[in-house]
Amino acid sequence: MRPRGSRSRCWAGWLTPVLAMLSGCLSNRGQVEQALLAYRPPPAHLHQVALKYRARCPDLLQVEISGLPRYSGPQRIGPDGRIDLGDAGRPHVDGETIPQITHTIAEAVGVPPEQVHVTVAEYNSQCLYLFGQVAGSQRVVPYQGPETVLDLLHRVGGLQQDAAIGDITVVRPHVAEGKTPEVFHVDLAAIVLRHDPETNILLQPFDQIHIGQSQRSSLCDCLPPWLRSVFRVPIALFSKPKTEHGNRNTGN
Repeated sequence: MRPRGSRSRCWAGWLTPVLAMLSGCLSNRGQVEQALLAYRPPPAHLHQVALKYRARCPDLLQVEISGLPRYSGPQRIGPDGRIDLGDAGRPHVDGETIPQITHTIAEAVGVPPEQVHVTVAEYNSQCLYLFGQVAGSQRVVPYQGPETVLDLLHRVGGLQQDAAIGDITVVRPHVAEGKTPEVFHVDLAAIVLRHDPETNILLQPFDQIHIGQSQRSSLCDCLPPWLRSVFRVPIALFSKPKTEHGNRNTGN
């Protein structure tokens, strides 16, 4: 029979590289979560996204025309794709971007485009579907233009604590076009840590964003599949409870 001390050294030798692997994985996960929380889309980028949005029924537009208050105010795009400008007519704006709608309205009322300011007050016509471990709950959110996956995660509040950061996919159904669905894998770590935009795809209306759930905990999610069934690491081993002394600001 092998001596007890020998067995302990054997277990220690086997566990050491596993724990080192887990520590590295947790560190990487923490870096991704921190980078995601710190991300703020530049205002100029968000402005460009809004300009590329194609408005449709029943979106609500906010129209402001300098010097012509009677044409200013909210305008709902009707089922026929038109808005009602009273004696200036009912111009068709369905499917147009904000710059295109601005020119359409300017032409209808007879003023330069510079006098017309149009924004989308309510995004009602198109949406995105969130599934899995997203902050809050899985739900439908308005599509607001060709934003990136990272932009969307920021807008909806990020991911849940038990989300699998390596298991994020975008499904593009292509139902209206009658085409085969497309599936895109999103490498969130590469996007936020290495600033690699390759998988940070631009979203389209009715895309489905799926965020997987880690196996039991982020620790087990880091283990290879063959090891998960025989090895479970208590999270308490790696997360020491904060003491009152540890929570104090040492700088005071």
